[in-house]
Amino acid sequence: MVVDALAAILDKAKAAGHIRGFTPHLAGGSGISFLQYADDTVIMVEGSETDISNLKFLLLCFQQMSGLKINFDKSDVMVMGYSPAESLAIANRLNYRLGSFPTTYLGTPISDSQLTVADLHPTVTKLQTRIEPWQGRWLSKAARTILINSSLSSLLLFLVSFYNLHETLHHGIAKVQSRFYWAGDNNK
Repeated sequence: MVVDALAAILDKAKAAGHIRGFTPHLAGGSGISFLQYADDTVIMVEGSETDISNLKFLLLCFQQMSGLKINFDKSDVMVMGYSPAESLAIANRLNYRLGSFPTTYLGTPISDSQLTVADLHPTVTKLQTRIEPWQGRWLSKAARTILINSSLSSLLLFLVSFYNLHETLHHGIAKVQSRFYWAGDNNK
């Protein structure tokens, strides 16, 4: 896969000392430098001028070798631990927009501070909009149970693998699932 090539390039650059990964004291070795899911990539490096210049060079090489283009309009630089002027300079060196927290990655809110119930509440809303087209009233109770246990619950697994959800959110999720489960009985 082509996206695996980017991972290999970043790994070799990290091993050669051209870029430094994030949190080496927590991840061991030279730290974490990237996360990938399909064509969504998060690259994490130190903010030194050398690291940023080398990263830019590696991304341009990847574009040339793979024929893929990086969509700068959909890309942001999230900078932590630097002044606003330094953060803007890093974003400009990479030709990316300077993003801000909280943001989302694969539908999961990410922040540089603790997330509030309000930050995580869109997940409950997202769950509600996902089940509306299914119209539980047309399904048997067994089918609704399977749908809740497999599809609806799995939408939340990624989120709860990162965060402990506040009791308010648990109640909101249960309410949506219950409303879906009992929808068929209201129309009989």
